[in-house]
Amino acid sequence: MRVCLINPPRIQPKAWGKPNVVPPILLASVAAVLEKRHVASIIDASTEGWRNVEELDETKYRAGLSAQAIAERVGKWGADVVVIEIPFSGWSKTAFEVVHAIKAVNAKVVVVLIGQHPSARPEACLSDLDVDFVVIGEPEMTVLELVNALEDGVSDFGGVDGLGFRKDGKPTLTGKRAIIADMDSLPFPARHLLPMELYNEVVRENPLRGEVSKPWTIVTTSRGCPYRCVFCTSFLVWGRKWRARSARNVVDELESVVKTYGVKQVDFYDENMTLDKKRVADICDLIVERGLHIEWFTPNGVRADTLDEPLLRKMKRSGCRKIRVAPESGVQRVVNDVIGKNLDLTAVERAVVLCRKVGVKVGCFFVLGLIGETKADIEATIKFAYKLRRLGADSLIFSIAMPIYGTALYEQAKQGGYLREGFCDYALAATEPLIETPEWSAEDLMRLCARANMANPTFTRAKIARGIRHPKKTLKILLKRTG
Repeated sequence: MRVCLINPPRIQPKAWGKPNVVPPILLASVAAVLEKRHVASIIDASTEGWRNVEELDETKYRAGLSAQAIAERVGKWGADVVVIEIPFSGWSKTAFEVVHAIKAVNAKVVVVLIGQHPSARPEACLSDLDVDFVVIGEPEMTVLELVNALEDGVSDFGGVDGLGFRKDGKPTLTGKRAIIADMDSLPFPARHLLPMELYNEVVRENPLRGEVSKPWTIVTTSRGCPYRCVFCTSFLVWGRKWRARSARNVVDELESVVKTYGVKQVDFYDENMTLDKKRVADICDLIVERGLHIEWFTPNGVRADTLDEPLLRKMKRSGCRKIRVAPESGVQRVVNDVIGKNLDLTAVERAVVLCRKVGVKVGCFFVLGLIGETKADIEATIKFAYKLRRLGADSLIFSIAMPIYGTALYEQAKQGGYLREGFCDYALAATEPLIETPEWSAEDLMRLCARANMANPTFTRAKIARGIRHPKKTLKILLKRTG
């Protein structure tokens, strides 16, 4: 069968600045599995149309190809099946626009949704009659079995685990799909189906995070997270069990992208890359042994308590330029009891000091506005961020807690009546608070977040102003407080 996989246009907060691009590496992984038996293609709509920016309102814009242009390409290519990834609920609006446009061109095309949003809300996705199937969890094997069944003319899909569809007009979900235990069994992502040169063109013009500007790609070396942070969606697709590729398998992929595409920079997109320190040390040794002259980063972060000086030195020698760690809060009670992260904040301080010592840059993630957090806690977090900056952190990233579908935070907010009026999928693509508690209002949180960002050496006052509702008023307050 002919299967077209689509990364739909994105809705992005204006506060994030100029649109950038990220290769849809999960779609490329699904395509690589499909290519064993079927014909696959990928439309990376957010990348191919990255200059096509449409203002949606005062806080958000849409970037990417038009839904109609995507639908026409799907029809011209002659797709039997379309697989659309929705990695974040805030991007579901544009994904459904693409779904409807495709069905309007050819109602016989089978539409399948994968990713975080359909995994969290399968029944809601299936309520749209233009959606034929949803995949819940890890998608490669489920998509392959589904497409095989469609080609074979199967009419009963109950035997395909991890699948949702309508039966007698009602949403039906099959059994849970077993996770892929042997990560080395997956083929390398089908990057030959991606616009590899276009990613390079975009970062040359608009360096990603200000640090990625050379030929680059994404590599994922592990999946799954055993931790239970209240705001995290990772487990919805990858599960709770951590699984890793072997060091040799990872470096084989690195060697392949260096030789094939001239890659010079790599983002490791793992949630927990350093959970097995020996494996990471082996990856570093093999990179050096094979003479792969790359720079690499961990933009999603690593656990601070998995780092030590010998490992960081190996990372540095193999090309690591910057890592990120995630204290999330500067208050141990919040980290333990509110977030559920099980991380000693002294480990974060130690990791920042060690990074500075060995010459690896380090950024720190924080989340503000959690249920159970007080204004005093947020003030303490800002103070802790300043401490980490003094210890050597070169960037501080503050995010407002978002109650994304499928997370414990969403359930807390819904059950406690803390969701703000107007909460919806589309609102999740904004930067304004979607939660209010008796401890703080949305306005309180916006002011605190803006003040927190003043601690960030990479932030300018203009950037802060773009991300808040009343920039002139808030900046006046900030300038008065900070001098």
